[in-house]
Amino acid sequence: MKRIFHSKHLLFVLFFCTLLPTTVNAFGKSKPHFVDTIKLHGYIDTYGNLRLKNTHFEVLPEDLTIVGFLDIESSNITRLPDTLVVKGYLNASHSKLTRIPKIEVGGYMNFTGSSLSALPAGLTVNGDLSLVDTPITNLPRRLNVKGNLYLSNTKINKLPPDLRVSGDVYLRGTKVKEIPKGLAIRGTIYR
Repeated sequence: MKRIFHSKHLLFVLFFCTLLPTTVNAFGKSKPHFVDTIKLHGYIDTYGNLRLKNTHFEVLPEDLTIVGFLDIESSNITRLPDTLVVKGYLNASHSKLTRIPKIEVGGYMNFTGSSLSALPAGLTVNGDLSLVDTPITNLPRRLNVKGNLYLSNTKINKLPPDLRVSGDVYLRGTKVKEIPKGLAIRGTIYR
């Protein structure tokens, strides 16, 4: 028995064949920008928050400005660009980050359980800073934390004399024995 396409079926097939692209282009570009790609996959929301938690991304592009927060928890990202600007907070807990550059972040920085082993000198954190359960051994000179500083379960054994903390400092599980005189800590030190 022969099957015969009706003209309306043929038109339907032809119509959809013309719509199918031979290559996939994000936002009509043959080589989409990183931000276009993350928008396409739903990693960035209408508030400008970028969520890359548990993603395959390993690096972020240079000159990236994030209007909201950046969440790279448990991601494969190993480094942050020197020119990164995050207007909100940065959550990099349980990530593969080992160091960060002196970046501009508008809120807290959470590195709990990450691979972070160093911070840049002169870093200012505009909120809390959590280094809990990281392999970090030293705090940088001129570190300024405008919230609480969480150092529990780290190998830090001394605090820099020019450390500034507007909130509390949590030292449980560290090897810090002495607190330098004249340290600029407004809150309480918990040992």
